[in-house]
Amino acid sequence: MKLRTIIATHLTAVALGGVMLAGAPEALAQATNSDPALQQVVEDSERIAPLGEKAVISAGHADLGPLYVDGQLQLMVRDDSNVPPVWRHLEDVVFDVSDAAQQTLPEGSDFDFTGAKGGDSVWVVPQNEVQGVPWLGWNTQSPKVVDTTDRGVNLEFGGHEGDGDFSVFLQAGGFSQPQQLWNSRLPGNQPMWVELNTHTHANWVFTKPGVHLVGVRVVVKDKDGVEHVNEQVLRFAVGDGTDPQQAASATFEGPWRGAESTEDGQAAEQGSGSSTLWVLGGIVLAAVVVGLLSAAAVRRARAARDEALAEIGEDD
Repeated sequence: MKLRTIIATHLTAVALGGVMLAGAPEALAQATNSDPALQQVVEDSERIAPLGEKAVISAGHADLGPLYVDGQLQLMVRDDSNVPPVWRHLEDVVFDVSDAAQQTLPEGSDFDFTGAKGGDSVWVVPQNEVQGVPWLGWNTQSPKVVDTTDRGVNLEFGGHEGDGDFSVFLQAGGFSQPQQLWNSRLPGNQPMWVELNTHTHANWVFTKPGVHLVGVRVVVKDKDGVEHVNEQVLRFAVGDGTDPQQAASATFEGPWRGAESTEDGQAAEQGSGSSTLWVLGGIVLAAVVVGLLSAAAVRRARAARDEALAEIGEDD
């Protein structure tokens, strides 16, 4: 599978009176349209499972995706592990990640951002399909979402609860460097911009077995300028010794990253900005300048992220 990933430059704040920026780079992630493994058609007529219909996905294809149900935006999972595909409510789904998902990280420091070292074993829901392991991605292919949305969709990291560390990354193959999308070791909601009508898979990495809960927020602005937001929790039972029922009954304690308040993990209104300005004191005038997508900006973003991870490593 060949994926193309672009990192957008981080937002820079220019202020008077002293301002500290707390904003990670916003990642743009979508697949190349030419990849046959990712070509699929999503139709309006696909079945939506009723709330309460439980499912454990231990292998096969599934995509997260925004969907309008009874006029309300919901982040759901399109379960394509059987034919025909069915959209399921995430609170009813557990991804059962057995020891078949264990991989050994290559030697070197390229994957230290995961919280594990070269030679360590981790559990990976992979970018490329592996027999006996869930193949989880995301798509923005719902016809109504495509028809009514302005430009694209933001997927945001709401937090991780479970032993060890969690991360999501893309890798184009060959000698390409891994591109981080979400990382529990870094602060913020780490927004990921996804173009409309795209389909992508990535590597979901867990450094330790057990029950893992991952908060995900979808933010969609429609063509009338109205912002729709929905928050859901992904449930993973990682390792052969973890009972999926434990993951099904687990509660995400929060708080959610990037949201001032939530209500039972459902829709929550929030501002449309992807960076947060922290005012140190006084009345501050700030202007946000969006940098150009360039190689220099990518290097700065990566350097900042690597520096943050290095500091975390020193504290461990």
